[in-house]
Amino acid sequence: MEFIGSVAFFILHGSCYSDKAGYYSFSKDATSAPMLSHFDYIVIGGGTAGCAIAATLSQNATVLVLERGGSPYDNPTATDIGNFLSTFLNTTPNSWSQLFISEDGVFNTRARVLGGGTVLNAGFYSRAEDEFVAETGWVREEVEAAYEWVEKKLVFEPQIKGWQTAFIDGLLEVGVTPYNGFTYEHVHGTKVGGTIFDPDGRRHTAANLLEYADPQKITVYLHASVHKILFTTTGNMRPKANGVIFRDANGVFHTAKLAAHSALNEVILSAGAIASPQLLMLSGVGPASHLADHGVEPVILDQPMVGQGMCDNPMNAVLIPSPEPVEVSLVQVAGIPHFGSYIEGGSGLSVSISLWHSFFGAVINLLNEMKLPTKTLSRFFKLLDLRVNVTTQAGGMVQKVDWPISRGHLELRNTNPDDNPSVTFNYYQEQEDLNNCVEGLSTIIKVIDSKKYSKYMFPGVTGRGLLDFILGLPINLRPRHINSLFDLKQYCKDTVMTIYHYHGGCQVGKVVDNDYKVLGIDALRVIDASTFLKTPGTNPQATIMMLGRDAKSAPTLSHYDYIVIGGGTAGCALAATLSQNATVLLLERGGSPYDNPLATDIGNFLNTFLNTTPNSWSQLFISEDGVFNSRARVLGGGTVINAGFYSRAEADFVAESGWDREEVEAAYEWVEKKLVFEPQIKGWQTAFIDGLLEAGVTPYNGFTYKHIYGTKVGGTILDPDGRRHTAADLLEYADPKKITVYLHASAHKILFTTTGTMRPKANGVIFQDANGVFHTAKLAAHNAQNEVLLSAGAIASPQLLLLSVAGIPHFGSYIEGLSGLSLSISLTHSFFDGVINLLNEIKLPTKTLSNFFKLLDLRFNITTQAGGMIQKVYGPISRGHLELRNTNPDDNPSVTFNYYQDPEDLNNCVEGLSTIIKVINSQNYSKYKFPGVTGRGLLDLILALPINLRPRHINSLFDLKQYCKDTVMTIYHYHGGCQVGKVVDNDYKVLGVDALRVVDASTFLKTPGTNPQATIMMLGRYVGQKILRERADFLETKEEL
Repeated sequence: MEFIGSVAFFILHGSCYSDKAGYYSFSKDATSAPMLSHFDYIVIGGGTAGCAIAATLSQNATVLVLERGGSPYDNPTATDIGNFLSTFLNTTPNSWSQLFISEDGVFNTRARVLGGGTVLNAGFYSRAEDEFVAETGWVREEVEAAYEWVEKKLVFEPQIKGWQTAFIDGLLEVGVTPYNGFTYEHVHGTKVGGTIFDPDGRRHTAANLLEYADPQKITVYLHASVHKILFTTTGNMRPKANGVIFRDANGVFHTAKLAAHSALNEVILSAGAIASPQLLMLSGVGPASHLADHGVEPVILDQPMVGQGMCDNPMNAVLIPSPEPVEVSLVQVAGIPHFGSYIEGGSGLSVSISLWHSFFGAVINLLNEMKLPTKTLSRFFKLLDLRVNVTTQAGGMVQKVDWPISRGHLELRNTNPDDNPSVTFNYYQEQEDLNNCVEGLSTIIKVIDSKKYSKYMFPGVTGRGLLDFILGLPINLRPRHINSLFDLKQYCKDTVMTIYHYHGGCQVGKVVDNDYKVLGIDALRVIDASTFLKTPGTNPQATIMMLGRDAKSAPTLSHYDYIVIGGGTAGCALAATLSQNATVLLLERGGSPYDNPLATDIGNFLNTFLNTTPNSWSQLFISEDGVFNSRARVLGGGTVINAGFYSRAEADFVAESGWDREEVEAAYEWVEKKLVFEPQIKGWQTAFIDGLLEAGVTPYNGFTYKHIYGTKVGGTILDPDGRRHTAADLLEYADPKKITVYLHASAHKILFTTTGTMRPKANGVIFQDANGVFHTAKLAAHNAQNEVLLSAGAIASPQLLLLSVAGIPHFGSYIEGLSGLSLSISLTHSFFDGVINLLNEIKLPTKTLSNFFKLLDLRFNITTQAGGMIQKVYGPISRGHLELRNTNPDDNPSVTFNYYQDPEDLNNCVEGLSTIIKVINSQNYSKYKFPGVTGRGLLDLILALPINLRPRHINSLFDLKQYCKDTVMTIYHYHGGCQVGKVVDNDYKVLGVDALRVVDASTFLKTPGTNPQATIMMLGRYVGQKILRERADFLETKEEL
């Protein structure tokens, strides 16, 4: 289950109207911050975890993110793959990469940019191993959903080219097997992992996760350096975090406080494994004696474990010059052997000599600041021949020790949070780590010397010889020992580097509990890699982002003025209207159309409509009449998958419904302003118009939304570029502060209060999220006018009523046409497979149908060089019923429509088909028809197609009444089940029940106009305004009393 919020809302899994990466309206320089501000949550650090946690929390609360660095969007090309090393090694004062040197003499870096390490790293994306998840005590299903949330926005399958292919083959040749192909999972053998670089080499970072955020509820301050977390300390009570002090780029200090209205508000520390323990110490939480040594006061909590357990995965690298050109590639492949080391590689990177000099200049400056000797190092750099750019015609391989046992610590150097603390990792202190390094390097030597890799090796060069070359490079500040030339253990120690996966300092069970709450302190959590006891998988970034997301998305219990069940054609309009003056929860069982906007384009209409796979937007159902049908399961409902025609209801329908004509007009216009366009009439449609007029369907009324006899051009929800605009777009009208939309939220039951002989009263809803977790949403108790509104459509609304309250009891045909649609054969097969699977589920025979599909020649794509005409019976008079199959609201109920049961409907079908035959045979349409083909002959062709499951009769060839019965299909305008006067009253209130209305097509006695979508959206707006007037009248009367 997910949320939506934007200028109007937030949609998890793709935002409706949320800000796009690089254009965040909520991201500002800290110099613009007020001196004092209040938020529900304050997140310190806009990095790998911080962006994820902030985006998630903004769904239901106000959030402040404080990021000490700038924005990656200020210089987007700097994050491209070709600029990887240049950006990473740029450690100038305002760069994104802050150099630090551990006490072990190893160069390291800290990110200072929105998105954190994901802006600087090599981009490899791989999930944690199962063992890590189990040891952490996380819920596997929630972890899976959180990973997918990240992956949807950021992660790609890399393109494996020459060098990486040879690397894979070399790993397999030396026994790092099996080959597992492309996978995010952590599995032994050789695998291709994900990457946060897209196919064009553009980097996607944790900062992009802020696209999920509600821009009305989140504020991000850049260049905001947090100096202290503030606490309330009263008597013997536990200290409680209540705010932070931060400094902007001009040196001005600001205070941000937690809003006082909720005891659940928190400060969340996500500054990374260096800054999080450092900031706890600077705020008075740490070893008391150490804090006193640095003049930190007051000491809030003597916590000796802060800064302990610091760990970094040691890395040793080999550079491999190549006689052959190599592609530019970062880490794409991982060898995961059964010993404690991982093997990774990349190729073709370049860095300018000027940047090398700049980097080593920064090293010397930093050593001077740390009061460490630099003379020998300066000579080393001068002697090193750096007069050429580092070649791009080379590959590199690294071994990373997994789960190192060696541990160190972090201490303050001073009280400036922007300076590096003193960090010791104690690389290779433990013998087991050293043994794993030796095995890793031995494997790299074998890969380099393998036959499969030989294309990229100069003759006579060996893997061991290349290792020796590394000893001559200034890759760290550690002394070299002569025995490194023959002793791999000494080599590991002398050439150790970091892979930048450092962690610890605020570890679970030592500084924070299993919910990441700081032990001994209220309203303060730490959520980042500083909490890890060891690093997950081959690269931790996936799990750190997942950790930020893995906060429970929806509360177990929430309260709203109105709960709208169904974010479809009526539900979006209704929710947007009600949010103007009340709080609204909208529950949509499907996903968002904005997750895949191209799927709604006109060219993809049939492919999207017929895609009935389990998570698609179109749910197949088959009526008991043997007719294929579909139910929308997507925000926007049927407007996302229909043919787009827009036409208002006839005047008679409005009058019979008892609606106010002026209010109806205004409600239609409200919809049309946002969604509807005049179509561009071209060749085929012009011939269709002329054919209708020639066949007597007159007069010609031109373009109009109105329902009038004759031939007309109606509106369309597809714009001139073929882009679809849906009912979900009506949510732009909503007040983003008063509406919440949960996606993949399946309502299972409407809840009622039943007291004595009083009428039942709806008071809430139970719904289930995508992880199978049940949640309860209740109506707020402060207003008797609050209601549950059922807008789930003509199938789901009566179904849910049955599941919740057992026992709640011219000629008439339109001619429409379309042309030029295409559909792939694979999707046709997929659709019919879905039909057979569904028949098996509802225990109907499939053998004959399977044979029919096999005999059907579907070896080519359905042609785009064709037009189609349809007749739709207006009314109709024939009626059926709906019954439950089971108690699962996501399954289809049993529906019978009794098509053509009434003779009047059958007569209207015959007249409609007769008119189509005349149009096809008309002179004006002849340009689009093959010579000798007749309208009646084309009808016969349809008899051979599997358009339904009904039997064919021989007399269909000459009897149009039988033809109508045999070839009946749906135009997807089903209605009824909760009809006005039978289940609901004229105000759409459920008869015999209080605080419950049904507002959708299930209330219709017949369908309005040629296409009901215009009127269903209008109805949502119309009833919403009526409810708001009733609410205002009630409040006015209450005030008078």
